[in-house]
Amino acid sequence: MILIFLTTTKRKKLDSAKKTAVALRSQVISPSEIVKLSKVLDQSVISTLFIPDLPGVYDSLEISAACLGVSKGLHAGSGVFRPLEHDLQQLVRRLSTLQSLSENRYIMGVGTGSPGPYPGEKVSLMLQRLDEIRTAFKETNDNYPECYIAALRLGIAKRVAGKCDGILLNFCPPQYAKMLVDALRKSFSGNLEISCYLKVFYSPSEAMARKLGVEEFVKYNSFPQYHAMFEAIGLSQDILSASRTLGNNDVGYPESLRVTSPINPSIDELRTYVTAFRDSGITLPCVYPYFADGESFEFKHETVRNIISAAE
Repeated sequence: MILIFLTTTKRKKLDSAKKTAVALRSQVISPSEIVKLSKVLDQSVISTLFIPDLPGVYDSLEISAACLGVSKGLHAGSGVFRPLEHDLQQLVRRLSTLQSLSENRYIMGVGTGSPGPYPGEKVSLMLQRLDEIRTAFKETNDNYPECYIAALRLGIAKRVAGKCDGILLNFCPPQYAKMLVDALRKSFSGNLEISCYLKVFYSPSEAMARKLGVEEFVKYNSFPQYHAMFEAIGLSQDILSASRTLGNNDVGYPESLRVTSPINPSIDELRTYVTAFRDSGITLPCVYPYFADGESFEFKHETVRNIISAAE
């Protein structure tokens, strides 16, 4: 894990009341492309870069190291990895190294992974592991990383509030985010950043962008916890209807799905979309662009530039 630090980066002034994050996924944006884009983000108003960690693909901690190494003010890190899958001592060494070399800019986004038949027990084990990491950091006098815990349901959000710096929601519409945030604030009044992945689908082909969006909704609708959310907010039937058009040349993408995840939005449309989440109580909206396999880096770079413009 090699970090090389630059001293000439000029970041635009950040408005702390309107912090914005970006998520770049190594399944659709190669690690080398993510590193290049992190240089662009570092010179912008974007405060944070989350790098999703997915089983069987590139390691988010290693990509984070490279991104932190070519940036000066950008906070970057996993979003999210599963600490229970790592050896504790080795993980602490890696995190301590990232914090020391980046001057404490590493963001530690964590989750349980598959909850299994006993999700409450899995959450308990994860929180115990975080306590072990925190204790190890005290012994080394290194700064414990800023920590975000992935949550979708209110029960988990309430349980982890106070044990982390922030909560990271995934793939939900503004109305669901508002419902969860309002309920959480009634039970927890401490300082807590609330972030949310705002998935946006991009392609030079409008049909391909719609296809990407519908496929993502269908995939998540197959997970019980997400299906329950989609049913509760009235999206499940629209997802089912859209899924039936996947074999067509003209894939359907209902307006209700666009509210949750836009397709090729303009800069103004993206700004309005992000504002809807801010108004719902999300303090760190995280724009998460999706691309088709084989999309050019030039198109990805242009898209990230547009995301930055929408955040300004």
